[in-house]
Amino acid sequence: MKSAIFPLEITGQALDWLRRSGNPFRNYFARNSDDEVCAIYHVPELFSREREQLLRVVDQYRYHPTTHSEVVPVLGNKGAGKTHLLHSIKHANAGNWQLLVTPGSYQRDTDFLEYLLFQVLDKLLGGAKQGSWRPKDYAGEQLMRLYLGRALGELQPEQGLELFPSQGLGWLSRAFGLGAAQAVERTNWLVDELGRTGKEGGNPGRVLRLCEEAGLSLGKAHKLMCDFLDKVTGHDAASMMRHAILRGFSRAVFLQDDGELAGFLTYGFAELDFKVRPGRQDLVLALFKAVMSIFQELRIPVVIAFDQLEDLLLARRNEETHKTAETFFAGIVKVMHQLDGISFLIFAERGLWNRFIPSLDGYIQDRLNNPVHVPGYGTINALKLESPPRELVAKVVVARLEPALRNFPGQDQLPGLFPFTLEQVEKISLTEPTLRDMLQQFRHLFDRLVYGEEPDILPVTTPVATGYSLRGETISIPVETKVEKEDLPEEVKSMVIVQVPVEPLFAPKPMPVNYHAPEAGPVPAVSKEQSPSAKPASPLHAVSLAQFWDHEVQAAREQLQPEGAVCGAVKEIQAGLGALLQLCLDQGVKVGPWRLQHVVAEYSFGDHPTYGSLTLGHWVCRDGQPWKVGIGLFLGRNLAKSRDLLVKMSAWDQDPCVIDHLILLRPEDDLILSGKGKQCWQEMEKKGRHSRLEPLALEVCATLYAFPRILANLTEGLPLGEPMPLLATLVQEKCEKLLEQICMPVHYG
Repeated sequence: MKSAIFPLEITGQALDWLRRSGNPFRNYFARNSDDEVCAIYHVPELFSREREQLLRVVDQYRYHPTTHSEVVPVLGNKGAGKTHLLHSIKHANAGNWQLLVTPGSYQRDTDFLEYLLFQVLDKLLGGAKQGSWRPKDYAGEQLMRLYLGRALGELQPEQGLELFPSQGLGWLSRAFGLGAAQAVERTNWLVDELGRTGKEGGNPGRVLRLCEEAGLSLGKAHKLMCDFLDKVTGHDAASMMRHAILRGFSRAVFLQDDGELAGFLTYGFAELDFKVRPGRQDLVLALFKAVMSIFQELRIPVVIAFDQLEDLLLARRNEETHKTAETFFAGIVKVMHQLDGISFLIFAERGLWNRFIPSLDGYIQDRLNNPVHVPGYGTINALKLESPPRELVAKVVVARLEPALRNFPGQDQLPGLFPFTLEQVEKISLTEPTLRDMLQQFRHLFDRLVYGEEPDILPVTTPVATGYSLRGETISIPVETKVEKEDLPEEVKSMVIVQVPVEPLFAPKPMPVNYHAPEAGPVPAVSKEQSPSAKPASPLHAVSLAQFWDHEVQAAREQLQPEGAVCGAVKEIQAGLGALLQLCLDQGVKVGPWRLQHVVAEYSFGDHPTYGSLTLGHWVCRDGQPWKVGIGLFLGRNLAKSRDLLVKMSAWDQDPCVIDHLILLRPEDDLILSGKGKQCWQEMEKKGRHSRLEPLALEVCATLYAFPRILANLTEGLPLGEPMPLLATLVQEKCEKLLEQICMPVHYG
């Protein structure tokens, strides 16, 4: 009869353990599918059919890289699990790799093609991984495998001796041809291994290890690549762009220097020696085609997934937003004509999509609704995400609970759904419309069961064990059993009902005196979000907001950490600056005596796609006249530094002039101006043009990069029609120094 008292002993200890671990259902999948929450709580079986269909669409661009660009709408209710599906596509372990781009906020005044290009560059140069690879590393590895093999295959015997000289013979081996056979053998071995790497998919750093094993120094490998590219590259603009990009990848792979690649993709492409100087849009299109041609050569599909379009599809509320939505969809259709080989995925709420799309131009409708052939599934117009069945919901619950109880000494004795019952899980899965709603209900139920609050919706009853299949095996799960005496089967002669008080199960209970947790299973630290004595905070509690802010900024910092990543993310950082100032305007944030009167999130000017952009903020002090302040990111390095400065200063020459004061945010490790840049700055000061440089730290870049995502996630979690919560205090706390930098001078005294 020992098993009869087992639940009371183990349950009390397990509940105490869960109180220290925190509520695992409080973590939702964020829009950023690189979020660690996705990896921890991912359930492969969820949306497996839809994932397979999308991957087959993507594979068409792998096997036929120049296939016409197409759109696949993925429709489901808000909270249906679209981000979960995106995560499973990005990190699918099927042996194939694709570049998945999830664009950020779109501004209507920005050229759509330019916006899309810099989203791709941000993903390419950033630090976030897809699978086990950074996109830049994967593309560079495959390019060097391909081109290094070609370059080695065209070597003459005497050139092979230069690369693989015989040990100890020095110049004698080159003068008399000694060791030629050994050099040829090494060359052939390396060519064979490079080819084999392509078939096996390769591992990070595989090309470098092969060069080391063959005795080929990385410096010589890079020089060989550059000489080969010089020989095989044409002299037209497209060929010159490809040549520069490939050289940049070679330097990044062999010399671990990303600067040349990032510099060309954000600066050098506009400085090529063109016979006829192209316009801004032509430059963007030429660079985009060059980048796409490299991905197509490697048979790497480019997938651009637009998530959470509810704000655009709700455009009927506001004429301005409706125009933005029209511009957005028209931009997608235009890009589909300009570029082949892109798979567009549009994740949207089904009802809003069906109501909004008919209001667009007929031609745009036709392209967005054009059927797509999916091998093995026929032709589809859209994918629909339905509510998951209860079996999958149970697996989602287990995936959430298992990490929280992983080191609990008695975990193997607990049912898989503890502290829930099977009936509770089934009831939630049947009554809630979306996966997010289910997780919210599980969060509330977890709080009630674990933190001692009596549930007022779902009853908690004394559990008994029954069989239920999860993860392929049968485990014990508590379910509610209410059997009246007259309902007993005939073969059951009698039963004993042991009444156990419910309160001790769920109220805080001390550990037994004789209970000692093994050393292998330490008690986790008390979560900052939850403590045994504290009531769980509401989703929009100030502490939760601050923690969410810090989490997103940390993810952005990791994305921007690699060399060149900040340059690639310049448009996203600029968009974050505009979003920050717009929020300050909407919520009345003041900086000293200054407050904002008007904001232009992104003002584009000139012919340079990267540098010709400012954020405009009109700051007013009490009843004075507003100062039109232009704020720009001055990120150019080396040769690009003076060019970036010249483009930014040309904002003063706009007619009519749009600024009274220019603030340039410059990386804090390179604030000193010299040469032509210093001369231009001095000339600007002589003309009485008020300008200043402000130091820009990586932490500030990460904050601005993360800010649109923070706003988007907060907006997404709000009920329909509920306004944005007041964030002024949080913004002033987190961005106090930054706000002083981008405002008119503030004097305290």
